[in-house]
Amino acid sequence: MKLITPKYLKKGDRVALVTPASFIEDEAPLLAAEKLLESWGLVPVRGKFVLEKIGGFAGTDKQRLEDLQEALDNPKIKAIWAVRGGYGITRILDDIDFTSFKKNPKWVIGFSDVTALHNALHNLGYKSIHAIMPIQLIGEKPATDKAIESLKDALYCKNIRHKLPGCTLGNTGSSNGILVGGNLSLLTSLLGTKYQLKTKGKVLFIEEVGEPLYKVDRMIRSLKLAGCFNGIKGLIVGGITDVITSESSCGKTYHNIISEVTADADYLIMFDVLSGHFPDNRALIFGEEIIINKGEFVSCIRFDLEEVTKPKRIRKRQ
Repeated sequence: MKLITPKYLKKGDRVALVTPASFIEDEAPLLAAEKLLESWGLVPVRGKFVLEKIGGFAGTDKQRLEDLQEALDNPKIKAIWAVRGGYGITRILDDIDFTSFKKNPKWVIGFSDVTALHNALHNLGYKSIHAIMPIQLIGEKPATDKAIESLKDALYCKNIRHKLPGCTLGNTGSSNGILVGGNLSLLTSLLGTKYQLKTKGKVLFIEEVGEPLYKVDRMIRSLKLAGCFNGIKGLIVGGITDVITSESSCGKTYHNIISEVTADADYLIMFDVLSGHFPDNRALIFGEEIIINKGEFVSCIRFDLEEVTKPKRIRKRQ
């Protein structure tokens, strides 16, 4: 399956800032995102309802959908950046119309709750970017320079390489395949729907935050029961952060849990990849081929990006 690559960005391109899920407290993340995008030569465009607050959501379902739909439909918008995740995209997922998007594909950027949108795009045949969101540009622990730079690299078609320490868990070696995945809670909540990912022959990525370990165990086992690990080329485990331990955890770590569930695996498993709910949240491109090299002392994942250009027309001599 070869997925469609939206056009990589160039200076002067417009990037929509939308809040399709939970609300933001104030415009601080918007101001930070606008400053960053402008420093990259891009033009930020705020959604009409980006600062709305209704309960825990960034406006009503209708308002959030309207902003997202406008960004998807507008041919002048070349990328859509979710300001934050939280919860809310699954409430509007079935109402999104991708007709205009298919005529003018654009990059959709975000993670966490944005996983639902990544899944929908992947099943339609389009690539998207799992990366930092504007909410991570502010606060006591803002996104690292490397995390920010990796997003810029992904948008501007620059090869991406993430080096990390080797891992003694599991086997070592190399593999490659189309990358899919996202937040573990979202992946399991979409099982059995038309947004469930087809993972066979691909590399699966997972990350999670703030869940009890017994729930991590349950979600991993749900993926296995659904056949999501069957025939995959690799499993990349990003940040499983702020976990809640309890008696039901049986003294295990998430490393133990995932290793147990995948004990019969014949594919590469890479732990603690720098992507997830923490400051050093490096960009990953869903739908793009990822190359994995896992060693005992040093490991690496990479994307070798190549911009698709239209072939030159050869004029025949008369």
